Amino acid sequence: MPMNPKIVALVPMRHQSERVPGKNYRNFNGQPLYYWILRTLSLCDLVDEIYVDTDSPIIKQGAPLISSKIHIIERPAHLCSDKISMNEVLIYDLSKTEADYYLQTHATNPLLKQSTIEKA
Repeated sequence: MPMNPKIVALVPMRHQSERVPGKNYRNFNGQPLYYWILRTLSLCDLVDEIYVDTDSPIIKQGAPLISSKIHIIERPAHLCSDKISMNEVLIYDLSKTEADYYLQTHATNPLLKQSTIEKA
């Protein structure tokens, strides 16, 4: 294990959800849903960078305002289909980032605690 391992968080978020339209940016307690997990990840000192994989203009605009740790990976059109597995999206994301360790979560984890992430 490296002395100071680089840890990157991957958070994939499509613009449109098949089952719940606009779920990733719907209002949740006064903020877009994605805000809460990105804020929590940005508070984790062990997380060096956060990469949001998205095709959403709304998320592309708002996510980087939460923290300087947040970067956008432009999701290509061929990875936006409902038929694409998350594994394919993550393989793409790994090709665009470099880290010793990765963690992955979703915008639909707004109640995940900083302490839970740090213990993991």
